[in-house]
Amino acid sequence: MKLLAALLLFFLFACSAKEKLNEPKPLIEKGKMTQIMGEIALLESYFQHKFGAPSSYKDALTISANRVLKKHGVTSKNYEENFRFYATQYDVFYEMNKDIIEQQNKSLLNY
Repeated sequence: MKLLAALLLFFLFACSAKEKLNEPKPLIEKGKMTQIMGEIALLESYFQHKFGAPSSYKDALTISANRVLKKHGVTSKNYEENFRFYATQYDVFYEMNKDIIEQQNKSLLNY
């Protein structure tokens, strides 16, 4: 449920974006970006559930997210630029978040 709430916040951010950003260099392919976003959302959900207050897990979340980014060969700056870029594209960002939710639901059903 918290994962869904986090993804909805991402979705709302996309809705508020009025202008399209220039394509970041390097552009993270949509499928890979979706996978990274899903892994980071899962981390955020875990830390929020385990520790509650963001101030108590901020450093641990940053370290964990950086490991995810490193695993995918992406810098945090590049991830942020790509996130903002995709967030300005309502339909694309919506589909990415929908895919993340569906993937998490499948994982829960297989658990």
